[in-house]
Amino acid sequence: MTIPTYNKVYPTAKNLNDHKVWDDIECLESEFIQGKRAFNCPEVVPANAEDDFCLPKDCPERLPQKKFPSANTAFPPKEFEEIRECIERANELLLALAVGGDDDEAGEEADEPNERALQQSLRTLRKLFVTVHFNCKGKKEEISGCFIDAGLDFIIIENANTGNISIIPTTRVLSIQYDKKEEATTQQLEQELLTINPCLRRKLTFHFGETVTRSPFLVNLFFGLNLSMFLESYVGYYCYVKTDIDKYELDGTLEMVKENFMSISKYGEKYGIDYDVVCVIELEE
Repeated sequence: MTIPTYNKVYPTAKNLNDHKVWDDIECLESEFIQGKRAFNCPEVVPANAEDDFCLPKDCPERLPQKKFPSANTAFPPKEFEEIRECIERANELLLALAVGGDDDEAGEEADEPNERALQQSLRTLRKLFVTVHFNCKGKKEEISGCFIDAGLDFIIIENANTGNISIIPTTRVLSIQYDKKEEATTQQLEQELLTINPCLRRKLTFHFGETVTRSPFLVNLFFGLNLSMFLESYVGYYCYVKTDIDKYELDGTLEMVKENFMSISKYGEKYGIDYDVVCVIELEE
C-alpha cells in the first residue's frame, strides 16, 4: 500500500502527533503505524523539517554506560610515535622498491620499480642538505648540496661546489646521506599548495588539466616528470654531462631533447648522448 493510498484509507494519519508525521511527507508506513517494526524514511525531507533523523518513538533508550579508552600499545606516546613513523617509512620504501607489474604481464614493465612511489619517497628530502653517492664508470662518486626535487627517474641537487643544478638518474644513485633530524614529515609535504595564490587555486579547481600542463612543477607534483620531459624546459642552457663511455666530461649548449637521448652542440659540432650512459648532468644557472 503506498502512502497516497494509505492517506485515503486512513485520513487521520496526519493527526498522529506521537509519530511526528510531517505535513507534506508521511515518514511512517502503514505497518509501523499498526504497531509492527517495519520502517521507511521519505525520499525527500522538507528543508524546514525537524532534524530528528525520522527515528521511531518506540526505540529502546540507551542505558548510560561509562567509556574506558583502551590502550593500543605498551610504549610511551613519544616512543610509539617514533616507531609508527619508522614503520611507515619502511613501508614506503618497500612500496618504492616493489616491481610495477604482475608476474603474468609481459615485457620489461613487469620488472621495473614503482617509479612514482620512489619519487614520492625521495621528495621527503626536499630542502635538506644531502650527499648523494652514485655510480659512474664503475666507481663511486659523490655530490653534496641542497636536495631540490625528484622526478620519476632522476633527482635534482643544487651543487654546493658550483652553485649549478645537478641532475642524477635514480638508477645511478647508490645512497643518500642527510641529517634525519631535519627530514620533512609527510604532513608538511601534503601542504605544498596550501598557501598558493587564490587565482591559481581557482584555475586548478575549474581548469585542472589546462593549468597543470602549463607548469612542469605541477606536472611533477601531480603525476611525475621523466628526465626527457624535465630537460625540455632547459633547451638552450649550457650544460656539462658526465657519462660512462666518454673519457672526459662533455659540455655544450643543450640543443635537442628526445625520449631516449639528448644532443648538445659546441663550436658547431653536435654530440648525441643516450640517457642510459648519463651519470650526471649539470645545468649552468
